[in-house]
Amino acid sequence: MRATEILANEHSLILKALETFTIAKEKLENGDYPEATFFDKAVLFSKNFSDQFHHFKEEYLLFGLLAQKKDGALDLAMGALRYQHERNRLFIKNIEQSIPGYDPKNEITITTILENLAPYISILRRHIHQEDHLFFKLADQELTQAEHDSLTEQFLLEDSNAGARSTYKHHRDLVDEMRAML
Repeated sequence: MRATEILANEHSLILKALETFTIAKEKLENGDYPEATFFDKAVLFSKNFSDQFHHFKEEYLLFGLLAQKKDGALDLAMGALRYQHERNRLFIKNIEQSIPGYDPKNEITITTILENLAPYISILRRHIHQEDHLFFKLADQELTQAEHDSLTEQFLLEDSNAGARSTYKHHRDLVDEMRAML
């Protein structure tokens, strides 16, 4: 399995989480209020799986290798993807900061969650589409077989250090818990 396939497989779980985020957003828009613990779990998933576990491999390993190999030729594309990561980190931070005040009667908090949840969902869906259908294909073409093998080995090492099986299962279970809460 190539490194880009590992990332695309991780995107599948992130997209399942985004489905629950979308349901929660729609409920909020219609005056139906998910439990605050739903948003706690959503923040945990986003910070721990999407950002730390997944984005680390993209930003530091894949992007780093491509930047070194292409000597700036892909900097704009990678910069845009990094920018999307940064924007989404900000949205999640704003949601996290709103959770202590979460109450159906607190319209400011509800609005704050909505104004951060909506772009988070939108940007991340587009981001995943761009990576899966454009950027990963480009990366597959640009990297030699030896570079693919080395990168995949680095991914597997990082996964092993992070306890990938238990990490993936834990976060898949977390997504199932979020879905059940809705």
